Amino acid sequence: MKKITIHQLLNGFAPGDAISNYALELRKIFLSWGYDSEIFVPPAHLDRRMTGVGKPLAEHARHSSADNILIYHFSIGSSATGYFKNAADKKIVIYHNITPSHFFSLISPETAGALEAGRRELFELRRFADLALGVSEYNRRELEEAGFSPTGTVPLAINWDSLDGKQSWAVKLQNLRCRNNILFVGRIAPNKKIEDLLKTFFYYKKIEPAARLFLIGAGNENYFFHLLSIVKELSLKDVFFSGHVTHSQLLAYYRLAQVYLCLSEHEGFCMPLMESMHFGLPVMAYAAGAIPDTLHGAGILIREKNYPQIAEMASLLCRDKKFRQAIIEGQYRRLEEFKSISLPDTLREYLGSWL
Repeated sequence: MKKITIHQLLNGFAPGDAISNYALELRKIFLSWGYDSEIFVPPAHLDRRMTGVGKPLAEHARHSSADNILIYHFSIGSSATGYFKNAADKKIVIYHNITPSHFFSLISPETAGALEAGRRELFELRRFADLALGVSEYNRRELEEAGFSPTGTVPLAINWDSLDGKQSWAVKLQNLRCRNNILFVGRIAPNKKIEDLLKTFFYYKKIEPAARLFLIGAGNENYFFHLLSIVKELSLKDVFFSGHVTHSQLLAYYRLAQVYLCLSEHEGFCMPLMESMHFGLPVMAYAAGAIPDTLHGAGILIREKNYPQIAEMASLLCRDKKFRQAIIEGQYRRLEEFKSISLPDTLREYLGSWL
């Protein structure tokens, strides 16, 4: 009897990309179970640095069978959707959420169009998926509202050991004298509302003159230039846009910060919140998208974007040791709760009847 395979389908595959990293973790699990498992990607979106693992989408056809499983990581409109709908395999959608297109309508109309196509494709996929899983309860609810059935939730995978790895001392030494720094990690993208971080930092600098704002990540060039214009307009100093960083540099920035601040208005999970908790870094985050589910009572949930008040709260977290420690302890409890959910066991539960 031929053994089944568990393959994955992605719209794009690139180093450092969150969905790509998640697919790699799933592949490790499937291989450890003894199943053949490959990652297939439309060639136009397969980063050449990933060709050792990622395979051109057309190659999947020779593996396709009603006995096999094909998992589609869905987050944007893609040519891969049509292939997935017509594949013979048992079909599973893992939904990473779709950013509302209005965030990109002026900055990047092309991206906005792809996001709008993704919304249309999401409703089409409900007729073809045998199972739909969200990487957060927020995503699962959205799948259910779109008409998918059955649905479920699978946790994201974090390599906790890698977060305890070697830090970049170049970054550490360069910023050694900084105090009470604010950190944000994520794409430079309009839905992240980095302009709101800049406006908050304007008030924060009046309370903490020596502080820096670290904005770690790369992204949309037009949006980046828009942000630079805001920095100039507000005469802000000590705002640092890192661009792409190495893993060791990222670890150093987490260690340099005193507060993690997220004012994003759309998140499907927001992994940096969990990473910040791991580093004992107090988290403040705006209550949008999956953020309330991800924090689950930990950290500080921001309900209103009152920039002076947010700045005052961030300063209080730096200066009031008792308050700071209480927030950190609550975050550790949430972190342990999240870590207690086994991704391999959860996947076994959902896939068991097909294995």
